[in-house]
Amino acid sequence: MTAANRQTFRVTFKKCSWILYLLIIGILSACSGQNDEASTPSPATSKYQAPPIISTNSASFNGPRSNYTVKFTSNDINVIDNVGSDGNIFLATSVELLKFTDISIDLAIAKTSTSIGAENLNSLIELYIAYFNRVPDAAGLSYWIDRFKAGMTLDQIGESFYAAGVVYSSQTGYTATMSNSDFVRIIYKNVLGRPSPDQEGVDYWSGRLDPGCETRGACETRGTLVQKMLNSAHTFKGDLTYGWVAQLLDNKASVSKEFSVLQGISYIDPNDSVTKGITIASTITATDTSVAKGLIDALIGLPVVNISQPSPAQSARFLQQSTFGAKSTDINTISSTGFNNWLNSQFSAPQTLHRNYMDKIAATLPKGVSDLNQNHFFESFWQQAINGEDQLRQRVAFALSQILVVSFQDSGVNNYPRGVAAYYDTLNTHAFANYRLLLEAVSLHPVMGVYLTSLRNQKESGTRVPDENYAREVMQLFSIGLYKLNLDGSYVIENGKPVETYSNADITGLAKVFTGWSWAGPDKTNTRFFGGTPDPNRDWLPMQGYPTYHSTSIKTFLGATIPAQSPANPEASLKIALDTLFNHPNVGPFLAKQLIQRLVTSNPSPQYIARVASSFNNNGQGVRGDMKAVVKAILLDVEARNDPSLGNAGVGKLREPVLRLSSWLRAFSARSTSGAYRITNLDDPLTGLAQTPMRSPSVFNFYRPGYVPPNSGIAAAQLVSPEMQITAETSVVGYLNFMRDAIPNGMGSSRDVKADYSVFTPLATTPDQLVDKVNLLLMANQMSSSLRSQIIAAVNSISIPTSTQAAIDTAKLNRVYMSVYLTMASPEYLVQK
Repeated sequence: MTAANRQTFRVTFKKCSWILYLLIIGILSACSGQNDEASTPSPATSKYQAPPIISTNSASFNGPRSNYTVKFTSNDINVIDNVGSDGNIFLATSVELLKFTDISIDLAIAKTSTSIGAENLNSLIELYIAYFNRVPDAAGLSYWIDRFKAGMTLDQIGESFYAAGVVYSSQTGYTATMSNSDFVRIIYKNVLGRPSPDQEGVDYWSGRLDPGCETRGACETRGTLVQKMLNSAHTFKGDLTYGWVAQLLDNKASVSKEFSVLQGISYIDPNDSVTKGITIASTITATDTSVAKGLIDALIGLPVVNISQPSPAQSARFLQQSTFGAKSTDINTISSTGFNNWLNSQFSAPQTLHRNYMDKIAATLPKGVSDLNQNHFFESFWQQAINGEDQLRQRVAFALSQILVVSFQDSGVNNYPRGVAAYYDTLNTHAFANYRLLLEAVSLHPVMGVYLTSLRNQKESGTRVPDENYAREVMQLFSIGLYKLNLDGSYVIENGKPVETYSNADITGLAKVFTGWSWAGPDKTNTRFFGGTPDPNRDWLPMQGYPTYHSTSIKTFLGATIPAQSPANPEASLKIALDTLFNHPNVGPFLAKQLIQRLVTSNPSPQYIARVASSFNNNGQGVRGDMKAVVKAILLDVEARNDPSLGNAGVGKLREPVLRLSSWLRAFSARSTSGAYRITNLDDPLTGLAQTPMRSPSVFNFYRPGYVPPNSGIAAAQLVSPEMQITAETSVVGYLNFMRDAIPNGMGSSRDVKADYSVFTPLATTPDQLVDKVNLLLMANQMSSSLRSQIIAAVNSISIPTSTQAAIDTAKLNRVYMSVYLTMASPEYLVQK
């Protein structure tokens, strides 16, 4: 890239950085639900206990609707279980109701709906929207169609809706004693899409309900007033200013018909009908229904297509989710052997210990291990991230490092760089093992003990109480979370509120378990407990129990009780505690959702979470916590393997900075001049990437799993985007500047790490082929035609001279730099689909 070109891009992208930030939000929030194709289903879920129950008119199955494929012919209804043991069932065409564990499907509702005419049907559906802002369920809609045909008026049905709304007051906002103005405000929000209506409008409509309304010209009941407001909303159709009001109502009605009439869906749980029906409707805007339709797609399931030989694009996308970045050789391997075979080979790939690298470096330093620092770990991290053959292990361990967090930013942890390397080894070692073993290894690792202050934690005595830090975080962040969960990750609701998983008493009881643990060594003296006579390997050997400092009193937590001990037995206490945590029903969905977020998508459907959580609960052979089964379930799930559209909202995730960098380093076979891969701290958002491995600012990671960018399209769509928590104008500018410099010049200390473009420069004379190769490696062929055309035009703008070979080579390289930079700067690349 010429100096003039570099200056042009410097100015252009600094001006556009905030626009880029908004475009990222736009692409994320414009993407929805699910897609059109799928591949092999997740293989490991809990087996069903009984066969389907089939009668003349209905059939009940043992799994959620999304586990099944339903095919209709003139002779029968074929229901195929793609996941469990229900098999391949043929039903008579007389069957009108299919019942699954989450929803039922009314096969007769489409015919029933035609019995009252399209206009009356639409009016009934709009009552659901006006009173509840929810999509109707098929069973409820069918009931009210029958009542309407029996003579009930729309106003009378509306009054019944209001009474039902009072029953579900926490979800709907209605109460039996609410004022007329509060009632009007709810209808404003539901019908007109205005949660904060003008006071004049509220006064006008509530005045038609208040006593004395006859003196103001007209009186209404709440039922008739709703009809009037609905009619008013439709009058805005085509209006340049308020036309969106009518369009929003039309969109809600359209999605409602899709849900209840065309698909015939009803939730099994009446609470779900209200809460989840409201959720679907709340994602609808005047210009977009894709999120809502994606949620419907997730409920009914997606067609399962067995991809035994993935295309290069499908292979590249799979590698984006399962590795630190796609390489041409890996794309070819997966395209020829398939996803499952590649996963199995990765499960058996040998591990390389980061601690061994640290020991090797320490042997060259004047003070040995004492001279090690965090940069030596970063060297080892990037060596393995770029070149490691066990890429799946590498990527899963990186995901785990953001759930089971320790950080160099802690001053105590920073003193043990070899210990941090060994901690990361622990995550790698157990990435494909059992989560119960991982939970124990993490709990006993001395670096975790330093980070969350469980090391040297002493039993209660006098006014001293055990340190509660680790007890709190092992529950909140490492196992069960704050609230009780259903299998699909949704909250268990009681009295309209989520149910907390633990109390302060549980923290206090569990804290006693983590007393008496301290440094490993050949003895258990008081001196060693407090850090004296240090064992040379104490920074990585598991902590050992010191009975003298372990609480002997009763320990009660999460419904478990460890009786008073004599003598103290810290190992027995720990086993009971970790077994209790591991067997809590929350662990499967809690871990499943976060791992899906780190590998595949920020907004997995409840069904996706439930399928992966089922694999955690039972790997198909009665084993709980099998991480291989969990990883397979995540990466082979239908929602992960669908070929997505860039226009589908809720699909994919913002690429975090570390993965953007690693994707480039792997795609272009980056090599280290020194052999050490001297990539150091990248924290600075303006000069770095705003993220460095193992340097999260707190135990809550770089970003929270439920983070929602405020005042954004993502928030309006009720989606989350965790990585947005470290994305702002400064970090966007920093990323653009960082990559603009790194792509042509290399990065790291003294430009130690440089990309190899030798296989790309021959394509520089054919820009379309060059951009297509970059597109495959960095974007799995997801580049839009408009972006592709823009990049090709920019590449063509760099002329190739006919003078010296050196000038020709320089121009070709500049073309490569341009294609890579513009791809990596695009919002389409920044959102991994």
